[in-house]
Amino acid sequence: MRRLSRIINSILFLSLLLSTTVSADGFLTVRTEPDGIEVWLDDNFVGDSPIIDKKLKAGRYSLKLVDPVQHSSTIEEIFVQDGENTVIEKTIKTKFGSLKVSSVPEGAIVSIATELGPTPVSNDFMNPGKYRVEIRHPNKLYIPVIEEVTIPRGESVSLSKTLEKEARFTQKDLWRLILGAGTAGGYVWALVQNGTYSRFDENVRLADKGYLTTMPTSNEYKTNKEKRSSALVQTVLGAVTGSLCLIGLEILAFF
Repeated sequence: MRRLSRIINSILFLSLLLSTTVSADGFLTVRTEPDGIEVWLDDNFVGDSPIIDKKLKAGRYSLKLVDPVQHSSTIEEIFVQDGENTVIEKTIKTKFGSLKVSSVPEGAIVSIATELGPTPVSNDFMNPGKYRVEIRHPNKLYIPVIEEVTIPRGESVSLSKTLEKEARFTQKDLWRLILGAGTAGGYVWALVQNGTYSRFDENVRLADKGYLTTMPTSNEYKTNKEKRSSALVQTVLGAVTGSLCLIGLEILAFF
C-alpha cells in the first residue's frame, strides 16, 4: 500500500513538474514589411522575417530589427507570456524612393547622370530629390525625351513615354534645301552676269578710246552702256542673294 502511494505521489510530482515546464514557454511571431529583415533577441540572431511561432521562455526580451539593405535598425522591449503567442508586426520605412521607366518602343536607354539600362527599367534605391531623366533609343530615328522628375522618400515614381520618330524630310530640311539652292544660284548668277558685264564694259571702253574698227552707232553705244549697267546690278544682286542664303544656312545649323 505504501509502495502504491509512493508511485502515485511520484506520478503527481512528475505531472506537476511537466505542467510547470510547459507553462513556462511562450511563442513569438514577427512579421515585417518588407520581408527579409533580420530579427535579433538580446543580441542573438533568430533569423530573417517572417518568424512564425518561435518557442521562447516566457520573459522580457530586447527585440532588434535590422534592415540589411538600408543598414538601419529599430530596438524595442517585448514581453513573451507563458502559453501565449506574442505577435509583432512592423513596417520598415525606406529612406529611398523608387523610379520605374517604360517606353514605346521598349529598349530605350535610360540615363540619370549614369546609365540605368534599357526600358522597362526600375531602381528601388533612389535618393530622394530631383532628377533629369533622359530616354534615348538606339534607333536614331526616334527623338530622345528629357524629363525632370521629383522622387519623394518612400514613394515610387513611374515614367512612361512614347518616343516619336523624326520625319525623314522636315521643315528644317526644306529650308536647308531652299537656302542651299539660293546660295548656289546666287553665286552662279553673279558669275554669269559678271561675264556679261565684262564683255559690254570692254566694248564701251574701246569705243570711248576709238579703238574699234567699226564704231557703233549712238543707239548701239547707249544700249551697250545700259546692258553693262544692268549686268553690274545683277552681279551685285546675285552675290548679295548668295551671301544672304549662306548666312541663313549658318544660322540654321545652330538650331
